[in-house]
Amino acid sequence: MKKILVLFCALAVTVAMAAQPAYVFHDKGKALFDQGKYVEAIAQFDLAIKADASYFEAYLDRGRANMQLGKNDLAMADFNKTVSLNPKYAPGFFWRAKLNAQEGNDQQAISDYTQAIALNPDFTESYVNRGMLYVKTKQNDPALADFNKAISMDGKNADVFFQRGLIYKSMGKNNEALADFTKVTTLDPKRGDAFFEMGKLNASLGKNDAALANYSKAIGLGITGEEIYKCRAAANVALGKTNDALADYSMLIDQLHTKDGDIYRLRGEVFLSQKNYIAAIKDFNKGLIFKKDDVALLLDRADANYQQGKTKYVQAETDYKKALTLDAANVHAARGLAQIYFEQEKWQQAVDNLDIVIKNGATGNDYDMRGKCEFRLNNKKSACEDFTKAGQLGCPDAENDKLNAGCK
Repeated sequence: MKKILVLFCALAVTVAMAAQPAYVFHDKGKALFDQGKYVEAIAQFDLAIKADASYFEAYLDRGRANMQLGKNDLAMADFNKTVSLNPKYAPGFFWRAKLNAQEGNDQQAISDYTQAIALNPDFTESYVNRGMLYVKTKQNDPALADFNKAISMDGKNADVFFQRGLIYKSMGKNNEALADFTKVTTLDPKRGDAFFEMGKLNASLGKNDAALANYSKAIGLGITGEEIYKCRAAANVALGKTNDALADYSMLIDQLHTKDGDIYRLRGEVFLSQKNYIAAIKDFNKGLIFKKDDVALLLDRADANYQQGKTKYVQAETDYKKALTLDAANVHAARGLAQIYFEQEKWQQAVDNLDIVIKNGATGNDYDMRGKCEFRLNNKKSACEDFTKAGQLGCPDAENDKLNAGCK
C-alpha cells in the first residue's frame, strides 16, 4: 500500500510539473543561470522546451549556459534553433555572433552582428563587438564607423576609445589618437596600456617630458616588458637624463635578461656619451654576441675606440673596415676611416674613403678634408675644386684653406 502511495505522489508531481507553463521553467532556469548554476539551469531550460518546443528564448538561454560550460557544439545548435524559430529575434544572432567570434569564425560572426544590428539598431554592444572583429580582420574603415557609432550611443566604454585610438594611430592621426587614449585614462585611470600608448604618441610628437610621465605611470600600473623600459630609456636620453636611461637599460639587461643586441647597443651609447669607454665597449661586445656583424654595433665600437686616441686606432680601423665591407656605401664608416688616415697622413687612403662619403652624402667638411688631402698629394686643381665646394656647403675653414693652397 505504501509503495502505491509513493508512486501515486510521484505521478502527481510529474503531472503537476507537466501542467506548468514553459515560462515557469524558463524563469527558474534564468535565476539559476544568474547564480552560475549552469547545469541546473540547463535542466530547467530542457523542461521549458519540453513544455513548448517553439519557446525560442529557452533555446537561447540554454545555448548561453552551454557556452559557459564550454559545450560550444551544443550552444551553436541552440542558437541556430533560436534564429530558425524566430528570424527577427536580434539576441539570437547576437549570441551566435559571439560564439562564432570565440570559435574564430570571424566573417560569420560579422554577418551575425550585422543581422543583429539590422533587427535592433540601438544595441551598442553589437557595434562594439563587430568593430573589434573588423579590427582583427584589418578592416579599419568599417571598424572606425562602428566605434564612432558606439561612442555616439554610449561614450563611457573605455575599450571602444582605446580601439579607436589604435585605429587613429595606424592612420597617422596622432592628435586624435592621443585624445582617445587620454579619454580612456579619464574613464578608467588604471588603464596602464592607455598611458603607454599616450607615451609613445607624445614621444613621436617630440613631447618627451609628457612621454616620460606617461611611461612611468604605465609602469606603476603594472605594464612591464622590454618595450616600455626601452621607450622610457629613450625619453630619458632625449631629455639628457642619462643616469635614468642607464637604470632602464640595466633593468632590461640585469632583471629582464634581454637577448636583444640593440638594448646593449643603446646602453653602450649612453656610456659612450659619458665617456665611459670601458663600459661602452663591453656592451657593444655583448651586443655583437646577439647580433653578429651588426653594422650599428660595429660603428659604435669603432667610435668608442677612436675617441680614446691614437693608441686605439687599430681597433677602430678594424671595425670601420668591417662595417664598410658589410655596407659599401656606409658614410659613417668611410668618414671614420678617412679621419684616421688623415691624422696618420695617409693621404691617398683618406681620399679613397672620402670619395665614398662624397658619393653618398657629404658635408662641406668632407670636401674640405679631401681638398687638404689632394693638396698634399700635389693635386692642386682637385684640391681647389673641393675647397670651393666646401665653401658653398658652409664649411668655415674652406676660404682660408683655399687661400693657403693658392687657389684662384
